[in-house]
Formats: sequence, structure tokens, C-alpha cells
Amino acid sequence: EWCFYCEQLVRRHRKFCMSPCPYTAVVKATKFLTGDANSPSVSKLEHALTLAVGAAAIHHVYTYGVKSSVGSVVRFVRGLPLVRSLVDSILKGEVDGAVSMLVGDAEQDNTTSDGRPVVPFPDKGMSADDIIGKMSSWSGKETSGPNGRLFAYVYTEGMEQSEVGLRAQLGQLQASGLGEHHDALIRRALSDYIHHNGLNPTAFPSLRKMETDIVSMSADMCNGDNNVVGSVTSGGTESILMAVKTYRDMARKLRPWVTEPEILAPITIHPAFEKAAHYFNLKVVHAPLSQDLGVDVAAMAKMVNRNTVLIAASAPQYPHGVMDPIERIAQIARKHGLPMHVDACFGGYMLPWVEAVGYSVPLWDFRVPEVTSISCDLHKYGYVPKGASVVLYKSEQIRKYQFFVYSDWPGGLFASPSMAGSRPGGPIAAAWAVLKLTGREGYMNVCRQIMAATRTMIEGVNSTQGLRIMGKPVMTAFAIESADPSLNVLVVADVMESKGWKLERNQAPPSVHCSILPHHRDLAETFVDDLKAAVQEVRANPKIADSGTAAMYGMVAQIPDRSCVDDFLTQFFGQVFTAKKSDSDM
Repeated sequence: EWCFYCEQLVRRHRKFCMSPCPYTAVVKATKFLTGDANSPSVSKLEHALTLAVGAAAIHHVYTYGVKSSVGSVVRFVRGLPLVRSLVDSILKGEVDGAVSMLVGDAEQDNTTSDGRPVVPFPDKGMSADDIIGKMSSWSGKETSGPNGRLFAYVYTEGMEQSEVGLRAQLGQLQASGLGEHHDALIRRALSDYIHHNGLNPTAFPSLRKMETDIVSMSADMCNGDNNVVGSVTSGGTESILMAVKTYRDMARKLRPWVTEPEILAPITIHPAFEKAAHYFNLKVVHAPLSQDLGVDVAAMAKMVNRNTVLIAASAPQYPHGVMDPIERIAQIARKHGLPMHVDACFGGYMLPWVEAVGYSVPLWDFRVPEVTSISCDLHKYGYVPKGASVVLYKSEQIRKYQFFVYSDWPGGLFASPSMAGSRPGGPIAAAWAVLKLTGREGYMNVCRQIMAATRTMIEGVNSTQGLRIMGKPVMTAFAIESADPSLNVLVVADVMESKGWKLERNQAPPSVHCSILPHHRDLAETFVDDLKAAVQEVRANPKIADSGTAAMYGMVAQIPDRSCVDDFLTQFFGQVFTAKKSDSDM
């Protein structure tokens, strides 16, 4: 690998050989800098480097053994341009043959005449009967656990036990608000695929088919072409974890001089980026917000440095429902040659329909050329059960860094596309079924109704004395703050909870978050009426502020040492997730 000094020389002087060989790089650099290839100093340097490389080779053999040393030589040879092209050609042929044999896809071509993904988002939904028929046809051809002929992936005692587990799972499934036919199809998909495992794509081919369909349809929805690839994950956090892991590994390969990689993102970026950085040894550098609550692009541009390996932004950010200016941020990514991830876990399955029904939405998806990946949660505005999300990449050349492979395990060749090993088949099947059932037409119909409710609520908030909407939200979410210093919006939220509403609290500054969902369509005016009444109640009873969550948030906001707050949260979770005697009565 390059040493830091050699890499710097090569970056500054593109005239040398770009092969990853320190000896060649230093010799050519010296010749370039001195301008005299035959000078005694160059000749002595060549001899010295030859001895150094030879000594290093002997040391490597002595330290790591012959097998490891041979492997290093082979890897070096594979890196040579002509050899690499030959090996890549042979590997492609072998991979195509293995896929054809194990998966059954004789045709590997994913090109289409119009450049769109192979499986586009359906304009109109299929009937539930046709969807169930397809799932039954696929699963009926697969080896299942209950028939006793499967020796891995499914561990169940028998059908009676399975029925108990299924009833428990379906019993937790809440109504989506999209109708009984929608919820009945979800129950059927979960039921049919409760024992399918996405760990091995050759064991349950129907799950592989559903997953690739979901990715392709999502890519089409995000205006990607047929080069866009991705994975289905368990949720937005895993999608973000996978994106961060991907770009970290890509930087290790393509920018090995970066030893302390950083992600540059707005302060409103989802905490999952902090979690990913914590897990994968990166650092998140936060850019401040502008007056409109989108990121301050000018400040962000000044924060790029040699350690930056990824720029991330939100569409929209969760706290206030405000879009980051993706196109302007993309200019920073283009200037510095950096990848850019758009976190659309919250809005990915809503923004396309908001735009389609006539509202103004800034560009945020693959229509922005610098966007290299997007995360979208199916289990939010895709209206599928937890947990299902997708992470999309502009090309396979990026996604390949997401996969984990290990070829030396005695238990066989091991590979995993995402964070999890075993992956429950039910959520994948349910997500596929819902996308096929709803189609663009169905999503647009629901979007029109929810956006109408959202506009009613926003107008109601702005007409309430002492309250206002923060920024300019673009879809079905907004945040409420106090426009009157004497009115604590968190106390208003506490009073709203006493009226049966469950509101989310924001901090810095204090505000209340609202995501508008299908079941809010008929409650928008009731919400506004209750909100106005809650404000009046708070003004009439100032002592309400001494209790409830408003008091707790007020106390936390006054603590200057945030590590104390972190300790509080750690201990709180430690107690909440510890079994107690009282739990035995539940």
C-alpha cells in the first residue's frame, strides 16, 4: 500500500505511475523532481530501495509464513492493469455460471430500452388475489422447514408452535388506516413467509425475487436508472449503518491515506449516523442550520477537509420536516469528488407522490447527479409493517463495499449483504405485496388526502395565538414552536396528551414534532380545536409547567455538561430493559 509520503507525491504529480508500488512511485518521483534519470543519486536510491524491498520481503515471509507471503504476491500481481482485466473477465464468467446454476437466472442482463430499472414501480396496483396467487406459487416450489427436508435456516418444533407465534405476531399488527384489504394482505404475507429466512438467497428463491423487485421499484420511484442497486434492510438505522460502512470501506480502498474518516452532515441529520460512526470508527462533523432550518451550505463548504469521506443530508430532516438544499450541497460533493448520501428514510416514500400530485418539491433523488446513495423506509410512508427499509446505490461499484464475505470458515463460504445474518422473510414478503397492491395510483390517492389534512393542521397552528410552524415543511410533517416567550410549547404538548394525543418533543429549540399519517385524515380539525383549547388552558393555569415532560426537558436543557445527560439516558435504559417482579403479573 502507499505510504503517506508517496501518496502525497502521486496526488500532486499525476505524471507518475499510479500502480500501488512504493518502489516505482518513489523512483519515478525522484526522477521527476531532479529531472535527471541518470544521476548518481537516482542510481543509489534505486539500489537502496531494491535492498529495502528485498529485506521487507524476507521479513514478511519470516513473520507471516510462506502461504501469507504468496497471497500478498498474488494480490500485487492481480493489481497490475492487464492481469486485473484478465482476472475480472474470468471471474465474471464464473459468477454468471454460479448464479445460473444456484439461483436459476439464465439471463443476467439488466438493461432496458428506456434505461429504467428492470422492475418499474407499477402505475396501478394488482389485485390481492393475484398477489396471493404469485406468493403461493413461489413458496410452494421451495423446500420448507415443516416438511423435514431442510437442514438449516428454520428452527421450529412444529406447526402448533408456529401457529402460536403467528398469532402473537399478527396480534401486534395495528391497522394501517388504508383499509381492511390492505391489512388482510399484510397478514397473509406474514403468515405465508413467517418461517422463510433471507440469509441464503438460494434456499428461498422467492425472497430473493421479492427483494430485488423491491429494490428495483424503489430505484424507479427515486428516478434511478437500471444501474441502481441496493438491499432491503430491517429499518432506517440499518440502511444508514450499511451506507456508512460502505463509504468507510470504499475510502479504505480508494483513499488509504485517510486514517481518521469523517462524515460531514447537518446537525439535524438522524442520530443513526452518530450510531454508525460510533460502531465503525468514524466521526460526524455537524454543520449548522440556516434561518430556514435547512443546513447552512456556505458554512458546510468550509468544513470539508482531507478526512471527509462522505457528505450526508436529509430529505426531509425529521425534527422540523424541512428539506436540506440537496442540489446546493451536491455542488460541494462535486467540487471535492466526494460521495453523497441522501437520508430519505422519513420522506422517501412520500416525497415522490407529493411532487406527483402537484406540490413543489426541491430535487433530492437520483436526478441530482452527485447523489450516490439514498435510504428510504418502507415501514413509514410505504405503509408496510416493521421492519423494512431500502438502501440504494448509484452502481454496483459502490454497493460491493457493503457486502461482508469470509471464505475461510470450515462451515462453508460465508457472505452477508447487510448487517443481519438471518433475516425474517415476513417483512420482505409484506413489503413486496403492499407495493404491488398499491401502485403509484394508490400512493398518490393517499398522499392527496394526507397532504390536505397536513395543510389544515398547519393553517390551524399558524392561526393559534402564541404558536407557529417552524420553517417551510414540504410534506406530511411539521414542527410547532412558541411565538410567545410566555407560552411553553412543551407544556401545551403535555395538555394535549391529557386529551389523548401523543406528540413528539424536540429540543434546541423546544418544539413539538407531528408526522401526519393516514389515520389523521378525519381528525385534522379536531386536532386544531384541541390545540387551541390546550393553549388557553396553559395560559389560564401557569402551574401546569411544574410537572410533566415539560419540566424534565426544561431541566435537561439547563445542564451544561451533556455527558451527564448521556449518563442519565444510559441508566434510564438500563432500568427500563431489566426484568422486574412486577413484570411477572403482566
